[in-house]
Amino acid sequence: MKNFFIKSALRLHDCLYPRKHQRGEKAHILVVSTTGVGDTLWGTPAIRALRQKHPDGHIAILTSSVGAALLKENPHLDAIYDFSHKKAPLIAELRKKKFDTAYIFHTSQRLALPIAYLARPQTLAGTLGINKELDSYLSRPLSKAPIHEIKRRLLIAGVEDAPPTMELFLSDREREEAKTFVKEQGLSSEKLLIGFHPGANNPFKQWNPEHFISLGKMLVKECAAKIVITGDQREAHLAKSIAKAIPGALSLAGKFSLRATAAFIEQFHHFITNDTGPMHMAFALETPTTALFCPTDPKICGPFETKGYAKAIHYQRTCTPCLTKGCYSPFCMEQISPKEVFDSVKQQLT
Repeated sequence: MKNFFIKSALRLHDCLYPRKHQRGEKAHILVVSTTGVGDTLWGTPAIRALRQKHPDGHIAILTSSVGAALLKENPHLDAIYDFSHKKAPLIAELRKKKFDTAYIFHTSQRLALPIAYLARPQTLAGTLGINKELDSYLSRPLSKAPIHEIKRRLLIAGVEDAPPTMELFLSDREREEAKTFVKEQGLSSEKLLIGFHPGANNPFKQWNPEHFISLGKMLVKECAAKIVITGDQREAHLAKSIAKAIPGALSLAGKFSLRATAAFIEQFHHFITNDTGPMHMAFALETPTTALFCPTDPKICGPFETKGYAKAIHYQRTCTPCLTKGCYSPFCMEQISPKEVFDSVKQQLT
């Protein structure tokens, strides 16, 4: 029913205002990626490649508030539009830019593709099957293949041979503030600083908190490590309970912004995390990382050509079909033991 009203409104709009395409000398490109941390960062290799391909072009992105925060310092973008703003002024602002091409990387919100369509680009490129049954508005559709999400975005943008390295740009001030905080906590550069991220947007991706505790105790005892736990406000209680059980551990969960958390992650000697947003931040910052997978596939959403600084520990799913978001007791993750993670991390540290 929602799509019926959307399609009817777009048909009426096209009747009242026929589409006219006038391609200028310089490319005017709109990237659309209105979801979370990982989805945003997966698009950064394609954005960099588009800038290299169109050095004098205008490249903008329509993204979520999370995406806007992550891309704040990205030098390859000329403009960032926040999808959470009021839609009518947003559409008017996009239309003023006279975009000739829109690349639809990912849209969780139903209105994202229609808004890109109303910006009136000549070409809308995207993947079939992930647009809330609004694929008909894509003028250059690509079939959904089982490839890594970074590669899929490079294909959409027509820059499939570009390097797939993700980017997250931090300011000098953000880095200095993180370093100052670390020093104030008595964590000298000589100490082994290991980050944990025990939370995830969905419970089915979470490793048992007791395993994080066991692993933390091993790292403290065997490696004299200092454990720092990250998380957002929703994960603060979880992070605090784990920190209390590990000698000398510190929880930062819920105390800092997304970008400040990224600056802390960059300070870690190693980061151990579930498949969730901060994992992708660590990959983009090239922080040595061990990522824990079972219900999700690292070949699709894990470390991709990370030059050896990131490793995925992965086991096959135990349930067929996987309940994904309907699962609140991910016993498939029990296949990963604290000892296995400890041995892997210790090997990477030496």
